[in-house]
Amino acid sequence: MLATMLLTGCVKDRSVSNKRYLRAAVIGNDSVTFSFFSNEDDVVTVAADSPEKARYEAELSGGKEIFTGYTELIVLDGCNGADILDLMLNKWRVSPSCIVACCTEESGELLYERSAEELEGAVRIAQERELVGRCDIVSVLGELLGERKSAEVPELSSSGFEGKRRIE
Repeated sequence: MLATMLLTGCVKDRSVSNKRYLRAAVIGNDSVTFSFFSNEDDVVTVAADSPEKARYEAELSGGKEIFTGYTELIVLDGCNGADILDLMLNKWRVSPSCIVACCTEESGELLYERSAEELEGAVRIAQERELVGRCDIVSVLGELLGERKSAEVPELSSSGFEGKRRIE
């Protein structure tokens, strides 16, 4: 019976090719834009009132499970930072080194106008030049949940790094 299941494909296939690997996400109040590692053109925006619903819809429409463990960049767009980052770190299990940023008002098309790689690179260069401090998800979430209840993160636009902003 086991041989029959293996030969007919009745066992759930968990291979690498059956997943989409999330590189970056722009999370807004009513939509999430996903950018994947497969190629720079693999960007999807899903209208949903929560990141969980957006992920679910993106998996259904893309036909593949979304793996979040290698996520490099999360951009917050006017949403509750602490709740979203807690979800990303503890439920989605994004990398602890994942960069957290916010975006200017023109954020809707951010990952369509600039690649995730360029945006992440802009933040890394800004950090090297000491224009912005630590902005990994663990540090930012720790500040948001700490005494201050706020954190300073890089601000991104289609032009790249714009400066820094305090989020709550």
